[in-house]
Amino acid sequence: MARLSRGLSRLCGALQAPLRRLSGKNDQYWEDFINRPPNDVRNMITEIVAKAPEGNIFPTQSELHSPNVTARHTKELTLYLGGQLVGIADLGKQTREIARGYPYAMVTGVRAEYDPYISPGPGGQAAVQAGQFVTFIVASWIREMGFRATMKSDVPRAEREHLAVAAGLGKLNGDGKLTVPKYGTKIHIADIIFTDLPMEADG
Repeated sequence: MARLSRGLSRLCGALQAPLRRLSGKNDQYWEDFINRPPNDVRNMITEIVAKAPEGNIFPTQSELHSPNVTARHTKELTLYLGGQLVGIADLGKQTREIARGYPYAMVTGVRAEYDPYISPGPGGQAAVQAGQFVTFIVASWIREMGFRATMKSDVPRAEREHLAVAAGLGKLNGDGKLTVPKYGTKIHIADIIFTDLPMEADG
């Protein structure tokens, strides 16, 4: 019984850590949650999604509305799934290296309280997880309609944010960081979806 009590006390301490962090108190539980890399990357959903294979493209393409309507439907799905911002970049205006053989890039932004590029803990990676959930489903939906769509390209941060600007989501500030009207710099650009789904581009 004493062992159970000690176990419950430790669990309560861990669960209360976010509340103490929000109240302004310094708490090592929270620091570890945000900044300590996992001992085993298999404990991170980001690693699991990153290695998940993409499905096949349906052999018959769906009949579509006009490009502007298709773009609106795709954006609505992105927002429904939890994206805070979404735009479409015309890759015909980008270099061949950036375009990767695709005509469009869907750019999704999710709010990031902590910068996932410098906060490797499970909590620090929360925005990455949220973004992966959105882009994985949207890319899968596009393939189910018979069009190419991949989120597996290794796109560095600077290129993601460059495409976010091209998609009309925001601007680069004096430090070269993406800033958007509602969230400032507290935004993470999720995995870019490269696709040939005919859509009206933004920007």
